[in-house]
Amino acid sequence: MTDQPAWQLILTAARQLTTHKLDFSRAELIDEVQRLDPTRHPQSLGPVIQGMTRDTTGGPPSPCGTPLIRLERGRYTLADSGPSPSPGPQPVIPAQHPGGRSGAESAEPRADIALIGCVKTKLDHPVPAHDLYVSPLFIRRRTYVERHARRYYILSAEHGLVAPETVIAPYDTALAQQSKDYRRAWGQWVAAKLMRAESQVRDRVVEIHAGDEYAQAIAPLLTQAGATVRRPLAGLTFGEQLAWYGRQPHPPAPEQLVALAKQSRETIRPLAPTGIPVPVQPDARAIVTALLKYGREHQAERAGTPPRFTPHPEANTLILSDPFAFLLAVIFDQGIPAERAWKAPYDLRQRLGHLDPARMTAEPEQVRAAVAQPRALHRFVNNMPGWLVAAAIIIVNEYGGDASRIWADEPRATDLATRLRRFPGIAQKKSAMAVEILARDLAVPIRELSGTDIAYDVHVRRVFLRTRLAERDDLDHMVEVARWLHPERPGELDFPAWLIGRRWCGPGTPDCGTCPLRSICPKDIAQAAAV
Repeated sequence: MTDQPAWQLILTAARQLTTHKLDFSRAELIDEVQRLDPTRHPQSLGPVIQGMTRDTTGGPPSPCGTPLIRLERGRYTLADSGPSPSPGPQPVIPAQHPGGRSGAESAEPRADIALIGCVKTKLDHPVPAHDLYVSPLFIRRRTYVERHARRYYILSAEHGLVAPETVIAPYDTALAQQSKDYRRAWGQWVAAKLMRAESQVRDRVVEIHAGDEYAQAIAPLLTQAGATVRRPLAGLTFGEQLAWYGRQPHPPAPEQLVALAKQSRETIRPLAPTGIPVPVQPDARAIVTALLKYGREHQAERAGTPPRFTPHPEANTLILSDPFAFLLAVIFDQGIPAERAWKAPYDLRQRLGHLDPARMTAEPEQVRAAVAQPRALHRFVNNMPGWLVAAAIIIVNEYGGDASRIWADEPRATDLATRLRRFPGIAQKKSAMAVEILARDLAVPIRELSGTDIAYDVHVRRVFLRTRLAERDDLDHMVEVARWLHPERPGELDFPAWLIGRRWCGPGTPDCGTCPLRSICPKDIAQAAAV
């Protein structure tokens, strides 16, 4: 029991909750208060919470003001980091329109970061994000922030926070059409990506040029992180926004932007995280061409023969004939040689007597025993059985027991990768690898292969670093490089890089003598010393 007033307990509880996440529910807040003081009854806390919440009526006025921001019914975030005798700063500085002047047209300081919302009108092929959207409103937004903000990002309903130079394909997702849960999760995702890209946003001015659904999802989170958030066009109609931007110098015509985009793809790529375009050296293009040539020749040599995932013929046949075995092999493929991982589903079937996802769901202990039986099927004998059983549960509950239904509807590459990442044990590396294998080796119909990616695998990483395609060993950076250099199908670079990394460019001193890249690779061995 404590003698603290209720408002102080609530504020302490809210701070503790926000040390681990950006927002919390009313029930979580009350539970945390009761953990601090079990004598507090929920009914006594409700009115105090209401009095501490902005933009609500009712409840006693609180000595700390209104530090709670209600994101939606029953869900809150914390605006301030400490109590104050008066209300804390509002989460968003809205537009002011006296005499036709507003926002950035007044004497406000230049924005440190600008965020501009995506629009429906797009090109029909992958290009850098700042060139993908071609509506008059987006073009005016972009032109304005390029001149009035130190740095800007694009808010994509599909991809979250996107650096302007990141190559992305057209998509149909609209944030306004998504559920509240989606928008809340999207806002948390965007805020986390921005804080990662910028290290921190405290004491920075963030200006939002986007619709209400975008601003409402992210503004409270940025305010909570200590940023000053401005919306210079809040409350203006579409026509008024165009007129507002129209008072600035006219932007280039859409056809000029399309031409610039085509030119830029051939001459520049982004140097993340600064987002500053730098020239692509001719040898980078040559290395990409050589990688693609080697990969396609390797495929051509094996045309007409079944893909070979493991030297064991029966295990290989199982992978080709049973989609669930394929899924399990993808999960197994971590921390052990690939040939052993892709044989593991066959060995598991031998030990269990079946590969029935329904039986695996009902008999998890048998799965655990089969994996651990000497010789263990995997080095991760504690985690792997749980991942396998969890995969079986998802297949039974969501795909009717048929793993082929994961990709049976001819999905987009990005959608298929997202589905695969829902399975425990499958993250970026495995999902990217699996999408490429399905499309390349198993002839599964997959749309929009511009959405494929390289896998963040040790062999691929060594090749990208030693050839200087990548400047540093970072997942996002390497994925972005592949998207820029081969936007038609970034994942196509994965297989040849993996083969070269495994055969010639291993750890230690590489065997450059017969490597397909020997005549053009800069051989920067030290660059990959830590891989």
